[in-house]
Amino acid sequence: MKLSRREFLQWLGVTGALAGGVSQIWAVPDEWGEKLRSGPRLETWKMSTCGQCPAGCGIRVRLIDDIPVRILGNPIAPVNNGFTCPMGEAGLELLYHPDRIAQPMRRKGKKGENGWEPVSWEDALKQISQALREQGKAKPPGRFGFLMGDRNTLLTEFAGEFAARLGSSHFFPWRAPAVNELGLRQGAGEFPPFAFDLKRTDYLITFGANLLEEPISPVYFNRIYGVLKEERTRTGLKMVHVDARMSQAGRNATEWVQIRPGSMGVLALGLAYVILRDKRYDQDFIARYTQDFRQGGEDFWTLVNRDYSPERVSDITGVPAQTILRLAREFGSAKAPLALSGGTSASSETGLFSQWAVASLNALSGSFSAKGLWRDPALLPWGPSLVSVFSPRTGAFSRKPQNTLGSDLPASWVAEQLPDLAAAGKIPDLEILLIAQVNPVFQASNQKAWKAWLSRIPLVVQFATLVDDTSPHADLVLPLTTYLEQWDLTLPIPNLPFSLLGLQQPIIPPLPGARPLGDILLHLGREAGIDLFPGSGEKPYGEYVQERMKKIFASGKGTPYFEAISLEFLEDLRKRGWQVYSYPAFADFWRLLREKGGWWDPGEYPALDWKGKKKFLFPTAPRLAALLKETSIPRSEGGGEKGAKTPHLWLEEKIRRPNGHDSFILVPFTTLMNMTGDGASQPLLQEMFGLHSRQYWKTWAEMHPERAARLKLKDGDLIRVVSGNGAMTLPVRVVPTVSAEILSVPFGQGHTESGRDANHIGANPIAVLDHRMDPLSGRNSWQSTLVRVEQIKR
Repeated sequence: MKLSRREFLQWLGVTGALAGGVSQIWAVPDEWGEKLRSGPRLETWKMSTCGQCPAGCGIRVRLIDDIPVRILGNPIAPVNNGFTCPMGEAGLELLYHPDRIAQPMRRKGKKGENGWEPVSWEDALKQISQALREQGKAKPPGRFGFLMGDRNTLLTEFAGEFAARLGSSHFFPWRAPAVNELGLRQGAGEFPPFAFDLKRTDYLITFGANLLEEPISPVYFNRIYGVLKEERTRTGLKMVHVDARMSQAGRNATEWVQIRPGSMGVLALGLAYVILRDKRYDQDFIARYTQDFRQGGEDFWTLVNRDYSPERVSDITGVPAQTILRLAREFGSAKAPLALSGGTSASSETGLFSQWAVASLNALSGSFSAKGLWRDPALLPWGPSLVSVFSPRTGAFSRKPQNTLGSDLPASWVAEQLPDLAAAGKIPDLEILLIAQVNPVFQASNQKAWKAWLSRIPLVVQFATLVDDTSPHADLVLPLTTYLEQWDLTLPIPNLPFSLLGLQQPIIPPLPGARPLGDILLHLGREAGIDLFPGSGEKPYGEYVQERMKKIFASGKGTPYFEAISLEFLEDLRKRGWQVYSYPAFADFWRLLREKGGWWDPGEYPALDWKGKKKFLFPTAPRLAALLKETSIPRSEGGGEKGAKTPHLWLEEKIRRPNGHDSFILVPFTTLMNMTGDGASQPLLQEMFGLHSRQYWKTWAEMHPERAARLKLKDGDLIRVVSGNGAMTLPVRVVPTVSAEILSVPFGQGHTESGRDANHIGANPIAVLDHRMDPLSGRNSWQSTLVRVEQIKR
């Protein structure tokens, strides 16, 4: 049954503003018809955790006659405290989407074509099971891979265990790195990265880290930013945002510093130059807990003082020398300064080294030892998670506990490079590839390579709720439930200073035709003769979630979410041996989890203590040369970057500069309305996609007024953006909030296959990027493509 959203809500007796809005079509089961028409109109509420992005926001779903009609924030969820973002509000549009896949589909015709024939679940699962069994008997084994979008849930760990139990080490999680992740992995050997508490800093400088619009947890950071801004007059807090474009983080900062794309590491080393010259560094912390600061020879001191004077850094970055001097002195004189890097700092050809340089500012200033500013993430009571890793030295994938990665890289860093790794012989010729919760043909810059690689794999199986850009390159497509129809746990959110497990529970049973991925994997495991958890038998994935929570219950740590209460009072209760809730048996604990929406440990992570950690390694020329020689990621055109290079030469050669009056650096950006590109299928998010630019259901380009005047362009003119990989036609917005050297275009639109509300709407800037990457981390660069702009006469 297909109804307009307005008809659906009005039948349920919902009127007013809630029944208004975008009048899209919602598809609901035919058997709901009588209930929709005649009631009895009973209202209930259920708690769960949003699955639109990895942020872990608690949600509160309103149901009328057991039919979900609205999603609100859970007021007692510690991440969002009742707030939610547009993506969270739009969840029902995904649940009731009229283009949801209704039954398994088998390829009919060549890969790349959109031809399908229906097939039963039994036949589809039988085909996959048979292929997995044959692969298990093959010599050598390991020609089975699993590519999965990591939404920071238990399901990702479960899928990794599924692949490992079937004899494959080729589990490839796909996700954006957390704030500071690249730099702290290299400088401190930490994964996941340290957490931080913004409320304890008096000087915050963010290098590309747009905390308010990008994953990790934008609702949490928007909430914290609001508190910080209210208290700024009392605390004297200064917030500086460094980027080539003024994002929401820049708009909410005290100061926005324009910078040339790809040069953030150079600026960080320029600030270090002034801090060293002024002797404003923490000599005690450096002497006790760091390495390679001033040992003689090619150490950090030599590197900075020789190559990164303010005048030279200004020439490279475009940041005035006086600004560099002032920022360095403000940072160096602050009591609890905090330097963060993320977003655009990670998506450049020098991302890892740049974040390493930013992390060095925290080591120099003693920020790492400031009381409570940095936090050490505590392990969950069930112990360290196993992480899929990649060894650049051997080219092998494996799984390791999260705190013992050694020199290996998280496999999520290199997931975009799988076609190149396969071409270089680092991955065997796969016979089977499972794909879930990710759309690589849309999200990766090397899209042609992805299409070619998928075409060579005999059996590509995609699990999806909606057909997307990757679907035409699969052999089987199986329909998945949404997060509102399945069990799962959101794991602790990287960078946040406390531990939590957000419970996802079915708000309604799965709509016809769809199945939860966890249950599918359990079935495939049973067919292969393995139990994915002890005594699993015919149990569903929801039982696995309960088994994990039994370990939390047995530990006695933490508590189900609770209504407002001071942490001091809670600590007093603990000292007396009391708890907020009484749950003598696991059944009581589980009932409270479902009622409240999740579990958390209200006590913040312990303050960072370097006594039991490895020394922080400062970046040096020999270390960079060794990394480039030994750990660079192979490319299909032949190897990584070899040979010794000094940092200043290597960093500078990666920084692009326009080479003509119509030449720009193309810099895509993300918005809160569509952080991952998945939101284009949801009309509410399309309507709000360009809210701040007054651009709706379309993609636009942002250009500085000075450059627009040279090209005789006015606001709203159509332009053609041309690169070596293609072209796109867009309206131009002439704004002063971008650097004069860049053309900034939002990411998220331009799908060819993603449902009626996304297909052929707008353009995908990733599709025209040159395929360039950071050879040290494997992350694709979004800041390395020069484009030419042509005006289109209307």
